[in-house]
Amino acid sequence: MGWDIGVDLGTRGVRMTTGGSFEALSQAAALAVREGQSEPVCAGDAAMALYGRASAGVEVCFPLADGTLRNSEHARQMFAWLYALSEERRRGRHARVLIACAPFARPVQQDALLRAALDAGATEAALLRSDAACALGAGLDLLAPEAALVVDVGAGKVTATLFTRGLVAAFAYLPYGVLRIDERLERMLRTEKGFRIGPRTAEDVKQAMASAGEVVPVEMTVAGVSLERRLPELIQVEPEMVARACEGVVGEIAGMVASVVDNAPEELAADLNDSGCVLTGGGALLPGLDKRLGDHLGIPCRVAAAPLSCAAAGLARVMQTPDAYDLLLMEKMARAARH
Repeated sequence: MGWDIGVDLGTRGVRMTTGGSFEALSQAAALAVREGQSEPVCAGDAAMALYGRASAGVEVCFPLADGTLRNSEHARQMFAWLYALSEERRRGRHARVLIACAPFARPVQQDALLRAALDAGATEAALLRSDAACALGAGLDLLAPEAALVVDVGAGKVTATLFTRGLVAAFAYLPYGVLRIDERLERMLRTEKGFRIGPRTAEDVKQAMASAGEVVPVEMTVAGVSLERRLPELIQVEPEMVARACEGVVGEIAGMVASVVDNAPEELAADLNDSGCVLTGGGALLPGLDKRLGDHLGIPCRVAAAPLSCAAAGLARVMQTPDAYDLLLMEKMARAARH
């Protein structure tokens, strides 16, 4: 069965590929919603620009939280917006949609995600394991007998999966991602310095100063609100605080990946001495994460060439040769018919 549109809907970003093309539309997975209105004010990067700044009854929402569906109506609105941007809709066609889905999503969440895609206008929809999509997009051969280990470090989830012959040999996940670093930075500044910052500012600090290795020896001035004076102020964020915010998350990622290697069959684990581990997702860009994991696991570890777009590239590969990857489709493919 062929697929017209591939959608990688993440916690903070969404990518869409059409016709099996490796060129993917990339936008923020954000919706600006006004109370009482059935359709969003705007979506994508335009909605993300309002995040932390929305007012007059407008709220910026994200369909997914921690890698899984949080609001099915918001998911429907996101799919409808994506379809409107696709060539299929411009041709007046209703598309068959292949969606990357967190492998730990519960059946009810899978079903709701499929129904949202159908309610938005698709004629058929199916779910592909997001870790498989990332591995394929990173260039790994999942159908080979040799082991392939992929660690997908996203904003809302982290998964580590060992594949062989198109099957999952070992798997583990964390139900949160590198957004946890942002949250810890916000909490530390609030409790230790009496200073409140917004989520966009916390993300800016993470991108500028966060590291999985050595502490970045630079301070950063940020704007926020003093809890004592209730007034806007500037404050210096020290590298030591950012390092503490990162360490817990990085340590838990390393431990989780190690558990996958430890639970793998001996021969497959031995393959990793040559094939190593590949990092995908936006969190893979955290400086030093590949070295930290490589040192912890004792195997080669590298970041994929384009970690942010690996899932979309993997969807494109499946769309080009769908029959080869039937085993990687999740069980809800049978629910793809419109109700």
